Amino acid sequence: MKTTLSFILLLITSLICNAQFIAAYKPEYKIVKQDTINIRGVVLDILNNPVPKLQIISRNKHYAYEGLKPYTQTDQQGRFELHGALINDTLDCFRQKKMSVINNGSRYLEIHLPILTTDTSRKFATQVTAKRTAKKKIPTFKLITNADILDYYGVGGDMFLNAEPLSNYHKYLDTIKAIVAYPEKAIKNNIEGTVTIGFNVLKDGSFDDFRVIRGIGYDCDEAVIMAIKNGPKWRPGFINGSLRDSQSSVTINFKLTDK
Repeated sequence: MKTTLSFILLLITSLICNAQFIAAYKPEYKIVKQDTINIRGVVLDILNNPVPKLQIISRNKHYAYEGLKPYTQTDQQGRFELHGALINDTLDCFRQKKMSVINNGSRYLEIHLPILTTDTSRKFATQVTAKRTAKKKIPTFKLITNADILDYYGVGGDMFLNAEPLSNYHKYLDTIKAIVAYPEKAIKNNIEGTVTIGFNVLKDGSFDDFRVIRGIGYDCDEAVIMAIKNGPKWRPGFINGSLRDSQSSVTINFKLTDK
């Protein structure tokens, strides 16, 4: 018995001594020089309701672990924050099927998901049959064969026109570009990217409800909003000849050069 206990004690002592010489696991690193950004935003469905628990993945393969892409998930209000995205990145959103969103430097994104076309009609069913007692009548229709006569029965559908600048849209953007000054705060912090500002154009041509759809902060979003407010006038939208409030947006790319 004493011999057995002595052997066990000797074995334990030997294992403890040897353990001191076992090299601890050390991760291997490689240096990757890469410009990344953090992105905040919200995900909305086709009815502008927040989309919770939606996975969003960057295509950056070199952030924390090689080959492991940065990812996040929306909260109950549809909001998210993604760290380590590329300046020019493609974000993959997964909700039954993959949807990709291209981002060019924006620090804030408002993502709208398309309609999901899921077939829920394929279910098991039984069938009840009976013998027909009345002759089935096949209805007939008179078709207009002259495609130019669109108003034969009145307007075919709603005549709808979105709001637009009074001038040519390209000229309008040139004017906005001339108004917008690259904010010093953004220049000092090397901030560049895409800003998209959404807004309403009211019946009288005035603007309302400015909102950041894509933003980079550092006074750039506010600069675009001020340029729209102080820029050329817009023609309001209309439907079937009546003026209506409508939504539109303006996108400005902020880019720093080395020359």
